[in-house]
Amino acid sequence: MPNVRTILAKTLLAGAFLAVATMAQAQCRSFAKNKCVPELAPYKFNETFNAAQLAPGEEAEVNLTFYSGQEYRVMVCTHPILGEVNWKLVDENNKIIFESLADEPKHHFDLKAASTVPVKVVVWVPNKSGTTMVHVGCVAIMVGFKE
Repeated sequence: MPNVRTILAKTLLAGAFLAVATMAQAQCRSFAKNKCVPELAPYKFNETFNAAQLAPGEEAEVNLTFYSGQEYRVMVCTHPILGEVNWKLVDENNKIIFESLADEPKHHFDLKAASTVPVKVVVWVPNKSGTTMVHVGCVAIMVGFKE
């Protein structure tokens, strides 16, 4: 039977990991609200927050729906510690609609949906050669629309 100290230590450790993850998500949300939302102008932020803490070599994706006749701006906003990231929009058949690579960065893409379509945004952080330190930073995928 495990002793009370072991159980208490494991509980405290799990709580600490949960607190750190919650703080990181809150910092990411604050970063996106303060830095990224203003950059959507003249498009209005749709209030959907999609973000992740990523390190070099990691990838994230988000599924979105664009509605017929609506004009959108999709923006990938990253913490400066990560440098430029790669991202693309792909349709339901995995056909690339738009792609931004770190060596030719573009932080947003504007489109007008001809019909209602599901779209996937894929973001990946390139590995930086020659560096031994791994940096983790916030990557936010923001969507704005014209009223």
